[in-house]
Amino acid sequence: MRKHLRWLIPVIALLAIVGGVVAYQLYQRLTTSVEVDQGMGASVVSTPVSQDANKVVMAQTANRLLMAGLTREGVLDSTGVENHLQRLQEREVDAATLLQYAHDLETLNRFTAENGARIPADFWDVRTSLMVEEGVDEYTSVRAAAIPESAPYIRLLAQAYERFLAFKEQEAAGEDTALDAALDILLLTEAYNRTVYGEIDEDNADARLFDARAKLMVWQSLIAGTSRINPLTGKPMFSQGLFAHNSLPIMWQYDQGEYMNVAEVWGLTGFAPQFVGTPKNNNQIEHMSISAFLQFVMEEPLLALNSIENEKLLRGRADSAEAHADMALNKAIAYEFVPFYATQKTQAVDHLRCFLQDECDSWQLNE
Repeated sequence: MRKHLRWLIPVIALLAIVGGVVAYQLYQRLTTSVEVDQGMGASVVSTPVSQDANKVVMAQTANRLLMAGLTREGVLDSTGVENHLQRLQEREVDAATLLQYAHDLETLNRFTAENGARIPADFWDVRTSLMVEEGVDEYTSVRAAAIPESAPYIRLLAQAYERFLAFKEQEAAGEDTALDAALDILLLTEAYNRTVYGEIDEDNADARLFDARAKLMVWQSLIAGTSRINPLTGKPMFSQGLFAHNSLPIMWQYDQGEYMNVAEVWGLTGFAPQFVGTPKNNNQIEHMSISAFLQFVMEEPLLALNSIENEKLLRGRADSAEAHADMALNKAIAYEFVPFYATQKTQAVDHLRCFLQDECDSWQLNE
């Protein structure tokens, strides 16, 4: 009997090898992380070659920085005029660098006001921990933002901030919702992509996919700039890098002068109850942007994302209503948005809006 079964040994071995390969590929896929790279180039900071700045130079520099919109003590974690002057006095930076910095900030103030809404100057005046890790200072990042080559991206920031401020003004009266504002901002990325990449060949599937992924990457950084922790690795599933700072919630914090998380900034308005579950589940704008990024850009399967929600449920980090609402949102993106976005663009965004508001049936039923 055993001799007759020997032929099964190579079959079993082959199946084990194939199973191992498939499992390894799945593990690699589930543990893959994406990080956006933002090259800033060399630092623009120059240090003094002579003695410390005198009182006249200090006063002139302070005046220019204040005219550029900076606050004297800084807002939240922004550097502030006094710290810039201290660096000048301690010869960490020279007056010419600070005067150029003031000029660049004024350029950004004017450009953003003319192309949408003026972004608070203190928003730019930061040196985040990630910037320190990357060896980037605020003078260099602001210089990079103020050059003509950055105009399309800064214009998008200003337009998105304008739409966000309109939402903030109209939400209390029930005339606007967080969901509408967030998805309108996704539509704004169309003009940005056409400026940066030019027109695409609609008959080229690869070009359409690249275009759609580029939009979602920029949109996610604008809406939230956050990620999710992969339970398999304990690390973020993706990172927007230095672009993570350039989000609407962070701009709003500098406008208001107080720290808030993404959920506090956006709120929940616009979602049907089945996509919320419980009022404390107030991060659905952030969740929507992350789920769309993971499913469309990184091609993470719905099963993997919902497994994360089940893991939180089992560990007591979310209640049943919250977990099932999050899974319903993941499913809506998987079936009502992901299959159509690359080819139908505006229609896919409008359908997702309608579906999440529970005002229309599944896309397949409408065909």
